[in-house]
Amino acid sequence: MDPLILVALVLLLSILFSFLGMGGAVIYVPLFYWLGIDLITAIAMALMLNVVTTASASITYLRKKAVDLPTAAPFILSSAIAAPLGAYVSTSVPEEFVLHTFSVVVAAAGVFMILSKDIGGNDTASNLNVKERFAIGIISGLFIGSIAGLLGIGGGIFLVPILLFLGFGVRRAPATSALVVLFSSLSGFLSHISNAQIELRTLAILGIVAFIGGQLGSHLMYFRVSSLRGFFEKYFKKIFGLLLILISMMLQLSLL
Repeated sequence: MDPLILVALVLLLSILFSFLGMGGAVIYVPLFYWLGIDLITAIAMALMLNVVTTASASITYLRKKAVDLPTAAPFILSSAIAAPLGAYVSTSVPEEFVLHTFSVVVAAAGVFMILSKDIGGNDTASNLNVKERFAIGIISGLFIGSIAGLLGIGGGIFLVPILLFLGFGVRRAPATSALVVLFSSLSGFLSHISNAQIELRTLAILGIVAFIGGQLGSHLMYFRVSSLRGFFEKYFKKIFGLLLILISMMLQLSLL
């Protein structure tokens, strides 16, 4: 692939995923794999781009005070602990079986998001007490972290729907998710890096591009044109659902 095309793809994906509260590793992994990079290295590179993208986006979201820190904290704690465990399991679980199962789950989640109504949007999650937020965060974080380490993704494709189902609005859900994905991805990256062979120059260039994309995507959430902002608020679930289905298709294609 032409390097300029790869840079453009990373920029576009980092804008889109940071807007949705994710990092993009779920697409980067098959993309890098198709480019001839070995799977472990592809996973490590994708997770590092996740770290950069979500760190960039989190700067914006924290400044806008859009992150629900009490909710994010237990997610971060448990997902960061579980990610290395998932990475360890990935060495013994059949890769194709896991990816096939994962792609089916992602597709089902995408269809559900498209067909669902009145999920999120009103930030009713603010009514949850500390114990409820902590319990949900710990349990969900363990699952998200395990999947992150096992498949080399940050877990945002699961976390954003969870936050929406809890009543988070279409701004607060991605903002909170981005911070959690930052730490789950960092934990996963550190778990995979010892077995990866990364070309630092390439990763540095793509990292700079991902940081720029993270800034653009996170600021897009607060775009001042009310009609555009209203469009994204109205169709957020459908956009996210279609993205999940696209991810599922890419995972299936990566197995051919």
